[in-house]
Amino acid sequence: MSALMRVVCAVALASSGAAASASANAVVIVAEGADFDAESLRTVRSIAATELRARGVAVVEDDHLEGVQPLGPETMSLAEGLGAERVFVLRLGRLRKKVLMSLEEIQPPSQTPVHVARLTASSLDEADTVVPRLVRAVLERESIEEGQRVATMTDQETVPFKKKPGEGLFVLGVGVAPLGGSIGWSYEARFWRLGVLFQGAENDPGFFGVEAAWIPLDTNISPYVSAALGVVGAANDGDGTAAGTKLEVGAEFFRLHGARLFVGVNAIVPFEDLAFTDTVSFGAFVRVGF
Repeated sequence: MSALMRVVCAVALASSGAAASASANAVVIVAEGADFDAESLRTVRSIAATELRARGVAVVEDDHLEGVQPLGPETMSLAEGLGAERVFVLRLGRLRKKVLMSLEEIQPPSQTPVHVARLTASSLDEADTVVPRLVRAVLERESIEEGQRVATMTDQETVPFKKKPGEGLFVLGVGVAPLGGSIGWSYEARFWRLGVLFQGAENDPGFFGVEAAWIPLDTNISPYVSAALGVVGAANDGDGTAAGTKLEVGAEFFRLHGARLFVGVNAIVPFEDLAFTDTVSFGAFVRVGF
């Protein structure tokens, strides 16, 4: 066999192996339905299948998978007959008005779960929020809390800290270096914050102005950057004020709760020369918002 033919055969074998791997099928079954109607179960199952496909899992559909399919030898034989190498099992339970949802992955012929994720919803209407988080947790082999985002919190997770699209925060702070303080008010949304702030420090310029911040993550902890325009007062009890800016970099903690903690550093820059005042004054701070 020529060298060229050997290369062609090797490529063909590699391609066929990759294709076989890519065609590894999966099925989604509902093992417990909590007496929900067939249409609701079909919708929840469809949400799971769609999310799995979006994450690269090939899901096989079959009429025999409709409705509740208790996990057992018959169901496993059905999955194997469809060529499924992965089985995702949805379970729905009721606790008064709450709905307990879980998703587990098993690999036939074993019925032992590889990974399980659970979350409580206030009603089945939250399935479009809960099921994608369950899918992510199972596929990534992570805890369900890892998928928490401001926009994906369930009603149960936000009690008693109900989240809103935006909320007002009264802000108080302490300047760490140099020693000082700050007070202000901000309106915070998912990815931005806008407010007013006054801060002063010992032997350092004061600042009062309007501040805008970009918050790139909607998780419980996020970095942020902000810029403010306002009035800068001279340092060291000097006379005079000038227009200026305050640039800030920091981290915001407890975004999924009703209070905030801000830690960071900033730089105050007057646009004009002020007596006893540096061109740029740096500081570090800790603030709380509530």
